[in-house]
Amino acid sequence: WSSSRTVPQGVIPFKSGVIFTQRARVEAPVGTILPAGSSTDLLLVLSLCSHRINNAFLFAVKSKKKKLQLGVQFVPGKIIVYVGHKRSVYFDYNVHDGQWHNMAIDLRGQTVTLFTSCGKHRVHADLHFKKDEALDPYGSFLFGKINQHSVQFEGAICQFDIYPSAKAAHHYCKYLKKQCRQADTYRPNLPPLLPILPRDPSASPSTPQQTDRSSQGLKNLTTVTPS
Repeated sequence: WSSSRTVPQGVIPFKSGVIFTQRARVEAPVGTILPAGSSTDLLLVLSLCSHRINNAFLFAVKSKKKKLQLGVQFVPGKIIVYVGHKRSVYFDYNVHDGQWHNMAIDLRGQTVTLFTSCGKHRVHADLHFKKDEALDPYGSFLFGKINQHSVQFEGAICQFDIYPSAKAAHHYCKYLKKQCRQADTYRPNLPPLLPILPRDPSASPSTPQQTDRSSQGLKNLTTVTPS
């Protein structure tokens, strides 16, 4: 972070990353997050801690026509990965436990794989359909929700990186920032920044740094003026 960058509304910087609050509104053109013509084959490397139990999307990529092309949603006990409009797979994994979670999600061909425990644990899910080959360069990237009216992801993010190559998948911990690296699911030297909050009663289920150009993360999202 630097003083010259604009911090979006509802986002709070801290020494190891950023905290997204209920007021966060972060959206950017897909072209500022991913290189032009990016494929839907990619790898996500994540380090995060949820502060509220809800059904929020961690992020969503939507085409210019507002069709969902890619997204990750956290619901109690499950991670849902969307790879097309109303097309998804899910993994039994609980992010909403108040602890820090490091993980990698790899999308390759018709398979989605969740890696945890620095690659020692992995679970595969078959899409059973052919997904879109490329993301709409004129589309939108929304962080923490699927649209401006949906429930917001609330929590701390230490790392959110996107890689076009799968080579990092099995050893994703090597790609984690130093401050995110401690334990794979819990870091005692980074105590909870906020107490985990209960499920938002008003929230209904949503519907459907590496520094080179090969890896993009929150650094690009946090420089845009929220829409």
